[in-house]
Amino acid sequence: MAARRARPLTGADLDAVAAIERAVFTDPWSQRAFGDLLRLDHVRGFVVETGKGAIVGYAVCSQAADEGEILNLATAPGARQMGIGRALLDAVLEWLGERGAVKVFLEVRRSNKAAIAMYKAAGFAALGARPNYYRRPTEDAVTMVLGTASGNAWK
Repeated sequence: MAARRARPLTGADLDAVAAIERAVFTDPWSQRAFGDLLRLDHVRGFVVETGKGAIVGYAVCSQAADEGEILNLATAPGARQMGIGRALLDAVLEWLGERGAVKVFLEVRRSNKAAIAMYKAAGFAALGARPNYYRRPTEDAVTMVLGTASGNAWK
C-alpha cells in the first residue's frame, strides 16, 4: 500500500481515528477528546489515507509560543513499517515550523523501540524520562526533543 501525504484531520475522520486509537493504545483517548482538541486554534491534527480513502494513521500536535508538542501519533496495526508514521511526523513538523516553533517535545513509551527509532532518525534526542507516566501497563515515558535555541533543526 502506498501512503499518501498527510492531510488535516477533520471532524468526519473522528470515527476512524478513535478506532485506531482503541486498537493501538491500552489507555485510549475518547472520540470526544479528539473532537474537543480539534476546536482549539493551537492544536492541529493530521491523517494519512490509503488510495481507497481508509485512514491508516493520525497525529495531533499543539503549539505555544516557540514550542510544539506531539500529543499523539499512531499508525493502524496493519499499516506499520510503510512510512505512514514518518509522513505524519513530517506534516506535524511542517505545521509547527510554520507557526514559529523552534523546539518540539514528545513522550513515548520506553518499550516502543520502533517509534523511538523513527524519532531519532528525524533528529529527536532523548531529554529524560518520566517515571510511571503511562498506565495499563504502567511504564516510563522517554521525553524527546527536536530543535535548538537558534532555530528549528528540521527545516
